[in-house]
Amino acid sequence: MSFIDKWLKHLEEGAATILIALLTLTIAAQIFFRYFLNSPLSWSEELSQFLLICLCFVAATAVLKRGEHYSIDTFISMLPVEVRRFAEAAALLVELLLLVALAYYSFRIGALYVGTYSLILKIPEEVKAYLMSYCFLSMALHVVVRISKTFKPGA
Repeated sequence: MSFIDKWLKHLEEGAATILIALLTLTIAAQIFFRYFLNSPLSWSEELSQFLLICLCFVAATAVLKRGEHYSIDTFISMLPVEVRRFAEAAALLVELLLLVALAYYSFRIGALYVGTYSLILKIPEEVKAYLMSYCFLSMALHVVVRISKTFKPGA
């Protein structure tokens, strides 16, 4: 599991980096064409929105893998070690259930959007929902790894 987890982490961080670069280039092109050439691009707004949606979900997955999502652990850190491990595992289990449910429903939403396309670039609308579904499943995999680490002796 560790190899797959590390591979996914590098894939997601690389994808987030590429998405940031593409988003930056798209917005820079729009600024250049609109204000310097006085000829705005018709497709840049739609592509920027699509890239931003993709970036949000892919980056959220990468951040969750690193364990850098925000959390308020004031009460958990006051607990004794054994109780703290149980509380952390319970919270991770709730997180896992939520992520699996979100993956399921985003997949169902993707199925509803099959056959619909964006106006200008003709990007299939279900791509966003299926990307969300993948990201939720990937986050769930990261949470499973964290749960297994919680129950290891000496963790």
